Amino acid sequence: MESIRSYRKKIGIELQNLSTITAREAELEAQFILQFVLKETSTQLIIGRNKKISENDAGLIESIVKQRLLGTPLAYLFKEWDFYGRTYYINQQTLIPRQDTELMIDILIQNNKEDSSLKILDLGTGSGVIGLTLAHHFFNAQITLSDISSEAIKVAKINGGNSGLKNIQFVESNWFEKIPPGKFDVIVSNPPYIPKNDKHLKHPELLEQPQIALMSELGGLQAITDIVKNAKQYLNKAGLLMIEHGFDQAPTVKNIFTANTFNNVRQYQDINSRIRITSGVKI
Repeated sequence: MESIRSYRKKIGIELQNLSTITAREAELEAQFILQFVLKETSTQLIIGRNKKISENDAGLIESIVKQRLLGTPLAYLFKEWDFYGRTYYINQQTLIPRQDTELMIDILIQNNKEDSSLKILDLGTGSGVIGLTLAHHFFNAQITLSDISSEAIKVAKINGGNSGLKNIQFVESNWFEKIPPGKFDVIVSNPPYIPKNDKHLKHPELLEQPQIALMSELGGLQAITDIVKNAKQYLNKAGLLMIEHGFDQAPTVKNIFTANTFNNVRQYQDINSRIRITSGVKI
């Protein structure tokens, strides 16, 4: 039996055979695999680095590494992924939550009181991580989570059930098509925004993810355009619409908001200083 330290090094070297990740990312993935299988934190792995790994755990680790080398993302192998400090169930019917999207949560938390009685719509919720994170923080809010995919809604409902939240409801809907009557104070969305001919769609990890949640017509802007065009009739006066998009789409998305007479249009940069979110207020 090998030690945690030697296994971590061996896995890191093996994962460097993946052309889609850097050597540093391979080291991190090796750590994530060990944490997942051994149910230990990164600190525990360091403290116990000389502990031996059992044959059963070694077999599971090797199985995960083998599938990872075939291109399957860790989130789909683990059936879970972290978002804003919580772990959520994930499968291949939903996109893998990304750190970039956490910016949307930060903005709303910074600009609203924790006990605000907001009505929030998470449009195109996928696994539900945005809406459920907001429901955790804004405990007096009412959150509606919607998606066109019945399979995605199943995943979001599992995460909702695991959360124990009572201030949430789920709707299967093609954007606003079946959203119940009523007005919202906030509408958030991370819609598909990658153009269908974008070379990044051939990236092995994107090929594994649901294409309906990635691609959009009109050079990647169709879904965004449809949402902005129709959102105002579902917003209260001074209601906020907030959308994630590609950094290279920022000027066009700003124009779409302005063309649809949204006021106070703002754009926000991610940790890499790229504009990834645009918001506007209903006049």
